[in-house]
Amino acid sequence: MKKMAYLAWLMLLLSRPATISAAVKAPSNPNSAKGCAICHYRWIDTFFIEGKGSDLTEYTSEKVEASPEMCLSCHDGSVRDSRVRINSSSGHKVNVKPPDGMKIPNLFPLDEQGKIQCATCHTAHGVPSGPNEDNTIFMRTSNKDSAMCRLCHADRDGGLKNGHHPIGPTQKEIPEDLTTAWASKRKTSIICETCHTAHGSRWENFLRVNNRDAGLCLACHPDKDSLTANGKKNPTHIVNIQARSAVIPEGFLAKGATLGKNKEIICETCHKVHNSKIPGRLLIAENNAESALCLTCHVDKKGLAATKHNLLQSAPAEKNLSGNTAADAGICSPCHEVHKPARKIPGINDYTMELCLSCHSQGSMAKKIKYTGMAHPINVRPGGQRAGKPGVQSPPGVPGAMGLPLFEKNGGPSANGEITCATCHDPHNRHGDSPSGKTKPGTDAATAVAGSFLRSSQALICRECHKSQYRMKNSKHDLSRSMPESENILKQKPAVSGMCGSCHLIHKEGAAFPWARGPVGEKGPCMTCHDIEGISQKKINTGFSHPLDISPLEKKKTTSLPLYGKSGKQADNGVMKCATCHNPHVWDPVTEFNPQYSEIDGNAQNSFLRLKNSPAPGLCGDCHPEQTRIEKSDHNLVHTAPEAVNRLGRSPLESGICGVCHLSHGDRSGTVLWAREMGPGNAVLEKMCNDCHSKNGSAKNRIPPIASHPEDIVIVNNGGKPLEDKGRFMLFDEISGRPAGVGRLSCPSCHNVHQWAPNTGTAAVNPSVRDATTRFLRSKVEWMPCRDCHGPDALLKFLYFHEPNKRMQRFITTKD
Repeated sequence: MKKMAYLAWLMLLLSRPATISAAVKAPSNPNSAKGCAICHYRWIDTFFIEGKGSDLTEYTSEKVEASPEMCLSCHDGSVRDSRVRINSSSGHKVNVKPPDGMKIPNLFPLDEQGKIQCATCHTAHGVPSGPNEDNTIFMRTSNKDSAMCRLCHADRDGGLKNGHHPIGPTQKEIPEDLTTAWASKRKTSIICETCHTAHGSRWENFLRVNNRDAGLCLACHPDKDSLTANGKKNPTHIVNIQARSAVIPEGFLAKGATLGKNKEIICETCHKVHNSKIPGRLLIAENNAESALCLTCHVDKKGLAATKHNLLQSAPAEKNLSGNTAADAGICSPCHEVHKPARKIPGINDYTMELCLSCHSQGSMAKKIKYTGMAHPINVRPGGQRAGKPGVQSPPGVPGAMGLPLFEKNGGPSANGEITCATCHDPHNRHGDSPSGKTKPGTDAATAVAGSFLRSSQALICRECHKSQYRMKNSKHDLSRSMPESENILKQKPAVSGMCGSCHLIHKEGAAFPWARGPVGEKGPCMTCHDIEGISQKKINTGFSHPLDISPLEKKKTTSLPLYGKSGKQADNGVMKCATCHNPHVWDPVTEFNPQYSEIDGNAQNSFLRLKNSPAPGLCGDCHPEQTRIEKSDHNLVHTAPEAVNRLGRSPLESGICGVCHLSHGDRSGTVLWAREMGPGNAVLEKMCNDCHSKNGSAKNRIPPIASHPEDIVIVNNGGKPLEDKGRFMLFDEISGRPAGVGRLSCPSCHNVHQWAPNTGTAAVNPSVRDATTRFLRSKVEWMPCRDCHGPDALLKFLYFHEPNKRMQRFITTKD
């Protein structure tokens, strides 16, 4: 408002008659009309004739009509049209001299100091300025198709052959955002103003769109973006991401390579839009014909030259989709083109896996090493655990995570990504597991696994996800320690296959279970070693063992131990296998790590058991909780007979409470997994009891004077199930020891060797209490069915069954 008041005052002043001094000569062509005076205010009589200032402005002898200050007195936003952008952001430089070597045509005047001013390009006189003259409005010449720009910036003209971005007609339609009113309205013609604007740019180099995120380049070249609109990986070099393994040389930056705001790789990191020394490609540095440009930044990929992935050596005739061999376009070209796919990929999975399968699949180039039906899972996230089955942490002293890369579906590395081929394999370096970490020449079969493009040694790679299984190291299952000369099915010794490779093949076509040793028969993978023809001769599993392939659920038992389905994978409704009780990767379920595992003889506290079974029956008790009541009785030989040994020569502490009498493997009796010798007697269960309850047994002070029921008496349980009916005797077959409906009474008919007192559940009992309610009785006295035969004498016979002098006495009755 203040400025408008001044202008009104000026117009009023100009409308008044002027008194011209006779001493001052009038200008030859004075013009004080308001249309001119707005800019040429020195033409006003007060300034020009009287030589003094006015109330509006001070007197100045310098011309100001062409200065930026004069132009911006209006073009500062006061005029609300496109001119506001001249002062609202950056524009073409003024008050500066042209750079050395730039020739300014005489058509474009500089000021007295030889500097560029607004009037160098613009003039308010002598050019069309109508609404249809958008190419020459107030310009000194027409700028149609950027003609005026090219008069001064001739070094930016000439197109690709001169190392510049091409201008002129184009087959691709220019995006609408780049064809606004102050740029070319022709959607199929590139001019300078397609990318640049002389006034109103908010970005460097007067760009119309920010290119520090490759935004300007990708506006016209969307097919060069790393990702498609729906997030799928494009087969093109990544942009807008910080370099990880790649290193941008300082020489590149010195030559004009540009990085993003946060040092990201962008299009101009490799390309130079103007004055490129590589005509036709607009590259920053040397031509990429032999992958020279690729390997300049990706120095860690140079090891590729000494591997089978160098197709110059392994497949010199193989061509990529552009029809080029490795000799034509460099060793990177068989798999990578900068802005287009190099190979035909399946397009059904993650990008990194697709690249691998473009060669390593049926009918493809690498047919000798094809991975169809891979055993190791792909496209899963590591670290998942089954519900209720927590993992075990890494052993103490083992280095922390190696940080194997995970990948998103689009091929980009991500800490929250999935496992793909490139998680374990580095396709550019065959010997990543070598001490130096560098590729070594040679493809000797002895180093086949060690050189399979692994990122590190196989065991360390496996440990990354399988930390609990790594506890196998130094145990008897670490065959590099226990059986260094053994071989897997690929004829590889542990030194070559690695600790895990002795038993597992990561890639096994059509395999549901990645087993690397002999055929997996009905007995399961464990028996390929623990059999008469296996390598574990000292631990051959012969004789009767704990039954397998049974369902605890069908036996009405619950367990926290793993069960397995037909495929070999864990299943909540599965059956028992060797791995139900044994964890082949963990020697000791409690102690985290011991470097001397392979020198330790196994017992109930280790031996790859999933739960410690000594001194408390943790493993057996998981399925047989009722039998754990033996821990609170005299039959706990850990306390009552610690020096006693079973048939294997193991003490109660070594064998555990259960192992004193039972063997999980190798029972010669064929029943109840018997771990001791047989004592005197007739029935098999009687012989078992008498092994301890004899003069040479551990219970020699507990030998009953008589322990037999008349052998000529055979008892028949009429109907019912003996194991479930309290009113029936427990009868057992004399040969097999299994429960029967018909038979003779024997020790376990009255005694339950696992409980000191009947019906106590898991509650604590006092073994010092010895009466008719304790001493391993199977049930309470009042439930004993002796009365069926003995009538009133039943109680007396029961109480004194083991005392021959008393059990024949009869009750004495008297009359009142």
